[in-house]
Amino acid sequence: MSPLERASTEEISAHQNAALGRLLAYLQANSPFYQRLFAQHSLDIASIRTTADLARLPTTTKQDLQLHNWDFLCVPRSGVAEYCSTSGTLGRPVTIALTPRDLERLYRNEYLSFQCADGRADDIYQLLLTLDRQFMAGIAYHGGILKTGAAVIRMGPGNLAAQFDTILNLKPTVLVAVPSFVVALVGYARNAGLDLNTTSVRRIICIGESIRREELQPNALARRITEAWNVQLHSTYASTEKQTAFTECGYGIGGHHQPELLIFEILDEHGLVLPAGQPGELTITTLG
Repeated sequence: MSPLERASTEEISAHQNAALGRLLAYLQANSPFYQRLFAQHSLDIASIRTTADLARLPTTTKQDLQLHNWDFLCVPRSGVAEYCSTSGTLGRPVTIALTPRDLERLYRNEYLSFQCADGRADDIYQLLLTLDRQFMAGIAYHGGILKTGAAVIRMGPGNLAAQFDTILNLKPTVLVAVPSFVVALVGYARNAGLDLNTTSVRRIICIGESIRREELQPNALARRITEAWNVQLHSTYASTEKQTAFTECGYGIGGHHQPELLIFEILDEHGLVLPAGQPGELTITTLG
């Protein structure tokens, strides 16, 4: 867990305000998209001094990313180390180009996430997900796990028999998987007469699907797992655009915000910040 997460509100604000100033100056100097945006709205970025001033900036939408994808790139193509992509669930996929420094930030994000989820250097993680097809989360998990000092098993998705054989042979302590696939693994074990509770697995990091109801109690998907398998489930919420995850600790009552990497606001339909506890649209500003 980042020391900043445990800091006072004042310390977090001071860090984020300074980081925001550096970010805006960088965008003004390097991003064609934001150069146009700031000019169109006659914005003096020097006047944006605190996170409260973000309300004066227009938000960037998914459509902006789709229509002007390469205008967000702040380095020449020769400076790109990895090309990732969104899934295209909501339309045309967006390519996210990452520099070596972006990759280090991505790995730190998951390093902090796995630490938050009670990860230890002597853990063994089995990844039941893809690391190909430009999938950002796969490389993020892999890099973050290695930064914790733990070991990783790259199994990929599918093949229930091979997944279970690997659990028995290599004895991972943590799985990283889509929860509905874990349900399929539970069914496979049941049909094969295998006792899940005799395995080495103690925790599962659940990705891609919710395991909580709105009040943060386990939903039906989570219960189908824990009723058959005595494991701790950790919910995590992330997206390619954020390059940052909200991951649960052992208390299992919501994902942790990583203030060194992300400013987040909850906005209403008019773009106004809502009071704490009110539902709205998550709007993020990435730092680092």
